[in-house]
Amino acid sequence: MARVKPLEFVPIQIWTTGLVFARLGAIFMLAPGIGDSSVPPRVRLLLALFVAAIITPLVAGKLPPMPETNSGLFLGISAEILIGLAIGTVLRTIFSALATAGSIAGMQTGLSFAMTMDPTQGSQGAIFGAFLAVIGTTLVMQTNLHHWFIVGTINSFDFMSSNPQSALWAFKAGPSATWILTSFSKAFLLAIQITVPLILYGVIFNVAIGIINRAAPAIQVFFIAQPIQVVVGLFLFMITSGAGMLIWLEAMSKVARDLG
Repeated sequence: MARVKPLEFVPIQIWTTGLVFARLGAIFMLAPGIGDSSVPPRVRLLLALFVAAIITPLVAGKLPPMPETNSGLFLGISAEILIGLAIGTVLRTIFSALATAGSIAGMQTGLSFAMTMDPTQGSQGAIFGAFLAVIGTTLVMQTNLHHWFIVGTINSFDFMSSNPQSALWAFKAGPSATWILTSFSKAFLLAIQITVPLILYGVIFNVAIGIINRAAPAIQVFFIAQPIQVVVGLFLFMITSGAGMLIWLEAMSKVARDLG
């Protein structure tokens, strides 16, 4: 049996670790919690390099062989980055359902113009969206869901391969594209599910106010009803947001399981 020379073994190790790092780095730049703007990019990349060094032996057999040309090196790394960006985009899209839900909650409670700094985005956003984003990040970390992201990344080398000699070449284009596109529609559905009580409340409240205003046009109904809308809306948000966050957490868990 031919022995691998040390000088030949080192480039192979660098190649396999580099491929895993390319995919992980792209995922960590977008993943909830780890990929938030409050986490410095250097920290994310160092964490990705550390995790890549750990999981590379687990997936080395699923990686493409080291190419002999520079173009092959470029294409292999580019494919891994694209796969990582696809996975990270799905995770970030599901996470963005919280921002959409926050905007809907703001409109239904009359606080749509109430803005605050969103620590997950590094910019201003609706106050309800910022609150839900912080709660969502906390749930991801406290339930160890970020561990499932890493496990899903390992399993993704079965689901999405960059090896041109593998049957999975081109990322299993059909199923993968369907999975990615479904995540966008799922994000909007989650936003609606989280805020269904507030949407119903907003419809009933505005219809009632419209009827009262029609029956007694001399009364400044909207001016009087504004504080009631805010107080009742905040109360509904307080008692229903917990159930909505559990629905969102289950959706995030399903995304991690789908990678397997």
